[in-house]
Amino acid sequence: MNNIHIDSITKLKSPYEIKKKYNINYEDILFINESRTIINDIINNKNNKKFIIVGPCSIHDYHQCITYAKFIKKCKEEFSNIVIVIRLYFEKPRTIKGWKGYLYDPDLDNSNDISKGLIKTRELLIEITKMRIPIATEFLDTIIPQYIDDLISWGCIGARTVESQLHRQLASGLSMAIGFKNRTDGNKEIAINAMLASRESHSFLGVDNNGQASIVNTLGNKNTCIVLRGDCVNGCNFDNSNINLTREMLRNKNLNEVIIVDVSHDNTLLENKKNYKKQINNIELILNMWSSNNHTICGIMIESNINEGKQSINDKPLKYGISITDGCINIEDTYYILSNINNTLNSNSL
Repeated sequence: MNNIHIDSITKLKSPYEIKKKYNINYEDILFINESRTIINDIINNKNNKKFIIVGPCSIHDYHQCITYAKFIKKCKEEFSNIVIVIRLYFEKPRTIKGWKGYLYDPDLDNSNDISKGLIKTRELLIEITKMRIPIATEFLDTIIPQYIDDLISWGCIGARTVESQLHRQLASGLSMAIGFKNRTDGNKEIAINAMLASRESHSFLGVDNNGQASIVNTLGNKNTCIVLRGDCVNGCNFDNSNINLTREMLRNKNLNEVIIVDVSHDNTLLENKKNYKKQINNIELILNMWSSNNHTICGIMIESNINEGKQSINDKPLKYGISITDGCINIEDTYYILSNINNTLNSNSL
């Protein structure tokens, strides 16, 4: 029987082939392992530092990303009281239709040159790794990690996939810490269940390093954390009552009572509309918690780009350094935020 809804199938180079051609050296591996250990220790209450995941909502231009990374490198060298991790998101979940990310469509023209996207993504990850900046990303497609997982220090499962068994299984075998976001409707129990599921061993279908369909047997991933990203109905979900409720839910499941807050997304809702500038105010709220000796929040996610705001992918020519997905704050505001966080934590002698 014909596959009447398949237009074509194109063979892809295996993870081994791409990793062999675009590889990293021993010093790079040591740096990534060290970054993973630091983040693991933070979410397991073995390190009092806070880690800040900051970067564009999505990557759409290689050279602009490098420019932004140079800014982050400068901040990382200047602000020693925090662990700064760059946010590099190459896959974007679409509710109905839209651009699915740099990895899928690197030319932004619906040509969907995934082969090119995979290679450019890996090249970009390697270049930023050699700048000695830890990298965070969201895992969406369950095959993609075989091509890039060795370059990632922290991973995320998003609000639209947190309930997916496939992604929980995937997380159970990944080598870095994983954050699970609450569902878009604010449900936190789903994220906590995902943490519990990914801590267990699993057997499932996947691909090996040679691209061969295989049975994958995992050991389980104990380095997990919940990420509060807001509630599309009620807005902000990291106020004191929500933090206390989340802590209680974690405690009841014998999980570490630590939380990452995504200060963007539905945590920026104002009169039912997202306002990316509210991220700045959200940071102030978290700093007040830390100043009051409430350290349940161990990490912060920030959406930031070279220039603020957002634009449509259909706008031609595209404006420089502006997001083509969610709105982001600019590097000036980002520098102010990171400086403020660093100084606050220094004054509290954490």
